[in-house]
Amino acid sequence: MVTPSSLGRVVVAEPFDERGVALLRDAGAEVVSVVGRPPEALREALRDARGLIVRSETKVDAQLLGVAPHLEVVARAGVGVDAIDVDAATAAGIVVVNTPGANTLAATEHTFALLLAAMRHVPQAHGSVHAGVWDRKPFIGNELYGKTLGIIGLGRIGSNIASRAAVFGMNVIAHDPYVAASRARALAVELCSFEELLERAQVVTLHVPLTSQTRGMIERNAIARMRDDAVLVNCARGAVIDADALVEALDAGRLRAVAVDVVPQEPPPAGSASARIMAHPRVVSTPHLGGSTYEALERIALELAGDVVRVLGGRPASGAVNAPMLQGADAERAGAFIDLANRLGTLVPQLFDDALRAEIALVLRGELEGVDADPFVAAFLAGALPQVTDRRVTLVNASAIARDIGVRASVSREADASPFRAALVVAAGDHRIVGTVLPHGPRIVEIDGFEIDAVAEGTMLVTRHRDVPGMVGRIGTILGEANVNISTMQVARSTRDGVAMMVLDVDREIDRSVVDRIAHVDGIASVRVVRV
Repeated sequence: MVTPSSLGRVVVAEPFDERGVALLRDAGAEVVSVVGRPPEALREALRDARGLIVRSETKVDAQLLGVAPHLEVVARAGVGVDAIDVDAATAAGIVVVNTPGANTLAATEHTFALLLAAMRHVPQAHGSVHAGVWDRKPFIGNELYGKTLGIIGLGRIGSNIASRAAVFGMNVIAHDPYVAASRARALAVELCSFEELLERAQVVTLHVPLTSQTRGMIERNAIARMRDDAVLVNCARGAVIDADALVEALDAGRLRAVAVDVVPQEPPPAGSASARIMAHPRVVSTPHLGGSTYEALERIALELAGDVVRVLGGRPASGAVNAPMLQGADAERAGAFIDLANRLGTLVPQLFDDALRAEIALVLRGELEGVDADPFVAAFLAGALPQVTDRRVTLVNASAIARDIGVRASVSREADASPFRAALVVAAGDHRIVGTVLPHGPRIVEIDGFEIDAVAEGTMLVTRHRDVPGMVGRIGTILGEANVNISTMQVARSTRDGVAMMVLDVDREIDRSVVDRIAHVDGIASVRVVRV
């Protein structure tokens, strides 16, 4: 458990919602804002910082990272990380996090706002009425019902677009080379090639990240394939459209309408292709408002601040960019087990001497059987290695450090996780520990064959002792005399050798002298204090 003084300094370089700041402070971070101050103030604040929060204007390059020797996490309040040198951060063991899902609903709704505005000529009609004119004839529009919607990019936002388009009665097709056919079927979406989508769709909407493959993907040839009466919507990244080609098409009278929230240059310089697109009479345009709702800004702040707290507390982040993470449906189904793997990693070296000297075997059971194993291994190692090395260990560099110091981990899979839908097993030499995730959180359900139900958090006292009457009372008396309160107690028995295990959750640290008193109780075989 993270103690209030352990998080250190987090520097906020750009505007960040106060609710996120409050979460950081409540968790024990010293929040230092340099918003609006010169670059020198940022560099000075970073010298002792463990965390940095930015949006899109602060350039986080190798030079800036070089003045922050203690930095552990760079957090981008938003989706893209274009201004962050992720490779340089990775080389330094710094976790880069963002909030890819926090503005999904906002971007989805804004896409439909622009699309409906374009189809029904809302901006033009609004301007006409405000000019004192009451004339409906020039603004007769078109319905979405029955139209074919082509979605390029069927990720979080694209999937949400698909489900809502179905409610409008649209026929949905999509192009995304990374989406499985089963996922498309679940969304009632027909997958097709890029070229076929452009030729068939009456509405084309873009929901792809900006990469070397997507930059300028809507260029002259792509636009030429589109129907003359098609509507093009872009709430993704401005540079996925060739701005000059789009201006040419609009000036030539092609495409029924265009709706954009983004352009390659923001804000667009006067006279540029970006500026001409935004001001074109057949374009509905907004100044990059896709994620700008109060609800989305709150989600971004709270999710990002939560991830910063987790990283600085040595835990996996849900939005890590440069660390192994589950994606898509796997993340929804098994994401909580990544945190469990990290907790088990923290426990194993504390419970078992020399546990990391032998190869660690991770077993993914039940619903985890078909899930990508790399995030589990990284999370386990990120929890375990700080117990055996003084090097700074994060999800980013955990596997590399493990190789350097000779810690080995393997993964196997089992279809059956009875009695749980999914479970994670860690075997270390002759020892093993099993965990699962229940509706009320991660649990330890077995240690070396002893069945328990322990919360995988906080400070725990774990004993092995002879299974004789009075043992629980003796240990409880010692803890009570030391003013240590027991919050929960688990006792498991073995019928084979007359040995029992007791796991006590306590509400404060236990002095070494108290542990020594317990160790000298007649019948105690071992006693451990572990902290998660």
